[in-house]
Amino acid sequence: MASEDARTLRPNNPGGPIGVGPRALAAVGLVVFFVWQSFYPHAADFKTFYSAGFAIRHPEIPLYDLVALDENPFGEVFKLPPSAALYVAPLTVLELQQARFLWRLGLVAALFAAYALLLHTVRVEALSWPWLAGLGAWALFGPAQVAVGEGQWDPLLLLLLAVAAWGMQSSRPVVAGLALAVAASIKPYPLIVAGVLVARRWWRGLLAALVGTVALVGTGSLVAGTEETWTFLTRVLPASGATTPYVDNQALGGVLARLAVNDFKPVPLAGAPSVDLAVRAISAVVLALTIWLVGRRRAESGDERAMQLALFVPLSILLLPAAWTHYATILLLPLTLVVAHRVRHAPRAWVVWVALGVAYVLLAIPNPTMLYGPEVDRALWLRGRADAANLALQREYATALARLVFSYKAFATLLLFGLVAHCVAALRAMTTPSERAPEPRPRATTFGLARAPSTATRTPSEAPRTPTGVIS
Repeated sequence: MASEDARTLRPNNPGGPIGVGPRALAAVGLVVFFVWQSFYPHAADFKTFYSAGFAIRHPEIPLYDLVALDENPFGEVFKLPPSAALYVAPLTVLELQQARFLWRLGLVAALFAAYALLLHTVRVEALSWPWLAGLGAWALFGPAQVAVGEGQWDPLLLLLLAVAAWGMQSSRPVVAGLALAVAASIKPYPLIVAGVLVARRWWRGLLAALVGTVALVGTGSLVAGTEETWTFLTRVLPASGATTPYVDNQALGGVLARLAVNDFKPVPLAGAPSVDLAVRAISAVVLALTIWLVGRRRAESGDERAMQLALFVPLSILLLPAAWTHYATILLLPLTLVVAHRVRHAPRAWVVWVALGVAYVLLAIPNPTMLYGPEVDRALWLRGRADAANLALQREYATALARLVFSYKAFATLLLFGLVAHCVAALRAMTTPSERAPEPRPRATTFGLARAPSTATRTPSEAPRTPTGVIS
C-alpha cells in the first residue's frame, strides 16, 4: 500500500520531471504578468484613501467631502468608516507617488498570500501543477487586476476572508471572527459572511466578529472625532446605501434598477422606490435561507466548514445596493474552494465543470462598460456630456430584456452562489451524536488534492493513511 501511494503521488512531486527551480520561475513569471496587467498610471481610488489618511493626521481638514458626496455619492469621494482612514494614515508621511507604490506592493502581496493560504487550506502541494494552474487563473482574473490597478482594498479583504476560511477549517472560530471584524472595519459588507458563524452556532466567533468590529470602528471614530463620526453615520453611510442603474453595478440592486428604468448614468436611482424595497426583502429572505441551509448540515470536516463560509462570500456582493467589478476579487475564494471540492467528490461531473468555467470566464473578463466603449463611459461621468451619452444608450438598449446583457457578472455571481450551495447541500444532514461514525482520513488523488472517502462503511482501523506529499 505504501509503495502504491508513493506511485500515485509521484507526478505531484516538485522534484519530478520539471524540478523546483523551473516551477518557481513559472510562478514568478505569473506574478510578474499580473503586476504588468494591473499597472494603472493613476490609481484614482487610492487618492481618496490617501486624502482621508492625511485628514486623520491633520484634524483641521474635513475627513468627508460632503459637497462632492451630495453631487454624486458614486464619484471619487471617501465613503468608508473612519477606521479605514486610520489604517492609511501612516502612509501619508510619504509623498503620494511613494505611498501609492508601497500600497500596490502591499495589495499584490496580500492577493498572493491569500492564494498560498487557500491552497494550503485545501492541501494542494506548493509548486505542483495544480498549484501553478490555480496561480495562473488568479493572475488572469480581471477584477483583481482592476482592484490593484485602482488601489482598492479588495485584495486585503480577500486575504482576511482566506484567514477566516482557514479559521473555519481548523475549528478556530475566534480567528475567523476577528478576521471578519478587520474586514468589516474597512467596508461593512464582509460582515454578511459572519452569517456562517450564526448558522453553525459558533457564538464565540460571532462575538469576536461583532466586538472586534465595534472596537476597530470605535478606535477610528475616537481618532477622527465625534463630528466626523456623526457625519459618517448620518450622511455618508445612507449615501453609500443607494443603488444605481449604472452598468458596472453588478449587485442584485443594479440588476433590478436596470430592469425598472432605462437609465445608465452613475447616479442614485430615482423614482423607483419599489426597487429598494425589493432588494431589502429579497436580501432578508435569501440570507435567512442560506443560514438555514448551512445550519442543517453537519460539516464535521474542516473542508466542509470552509465551503460553508464560501457560500456567504458571493452573497455578500449580491445583497449590496451597489457593487462594482473590483468587488468580485473576493470571489476567487469560493471559486478555488469549489474546484477543490469537485476534484475530491465528483471529478467527472462535467456539467458542473462547464458551469464553473462559465462563471469564471464571465467574472474574469472586463466590466460591462466594454459593451459600449470607454469614450461613452467617460461621457456618462461628465456633467456636460452625460445626457447625450445616456440618450444614445437608451435608444440602443430600449427594452428591459436588452438591458439584461449588462448584468452578466451579476448572473455569474449568482451561478457561483448556486454551485457553492450545491456543494454545501451535498454535505451530510444533521444527525444525533450517537449516529456519527468516525471519519476516515482523506486519500490523495493524482491532482494533489485529498479525495473524499468511500461511502462504504469502514472501521477506524481500516481508514486509509494520508500519504506523504499532501499538506494536511
